[in-house]
Amino acid sequence: MLWASLVALVVGTAGRAAPAESQKSSALNNDPHLVGWWKFDETTGKNAADSSGKNHHGTLEGGASFDTLSTSGRIGGAIKFEGKDDCIRIAGWKGVCGQKARTIAAWIKASAPSGAIISWGTEEPGKMWTFGYVRGRIGVVPKGGYYYMKAETHDDTWHHVAVVLQEASPPNLHDHVKLFKDGEPAEVHDIGLLDLWPIDTGDKLDVVIGKRFKGLIDDLRVYDRVLSEDEINALFKMQGDSQSNKNTK
Repeated sequence: MLWASLVALVVGTAGRAAPAESQKSSALNNDPHLVGWWKFDETTGKNAADSSGKNHHGTLEGGASFDTLSTSGRIGGAIKFEGKDDCIRIAGWKGVCGQKARTIAAWIKASAPSGAIISWGTEEPGKMWTFGYVRGRIGVVPKGGYYYMKAETHDDTWHHVAVVLQEASPPNLHDHVKLFKDGEPAEVHDIGLLDLWPIDTGDKLDVVIGKRFKGLIDDLRVYDRVLSEDEINALFKMQGDSQSNKNTK
């Protein structure tokens, strides 16, 4: 009787956990502050659909198409950038600009530390917003400063990476930017901070995905608010549980 009761308790607890995780996933997927969400599940053509509902659809440039760059991803499909002229432009969308809060999250799989996951802004000090590799590590570059994590991520395995910018007047790299790796706050490199300019992202350039990036990108998200540590961890867990690491074509 005691054993049967324990089994029933465990089963009941597990059964209740699933709806909670489902609610977290639904909330993050349907958040009105989710302003860009590219799953890269396409297998043909040059168009990358935005699943956020904000119609920030992208187009492959540099003669590239999903016919040649589509591959197996961390969740469904992914896009494999060659680190050359291939990139995705979100024509007409300038991203989250000014000093506004934001969160960017993505799965990446790279064997070489090069290129940007996503970028936008104006080519002036403090006016760019580039999330990707800097000095061989994942970090953010506002042009005139750089801030990157200590851990490497170019080991040819999947990693979930994210960056958060808190709103401030004005925000700066040291006090208002936080990096995440695989669902947890990342240690910042001890020589990786050069905070010369406040962050005030411009609005001249379109959002571009994968510029000079060499590797795979999957499930790229942009929120125009700060996601909490628990929310970023939930993103990592709900995505990471969807599909185990596997070889890509």
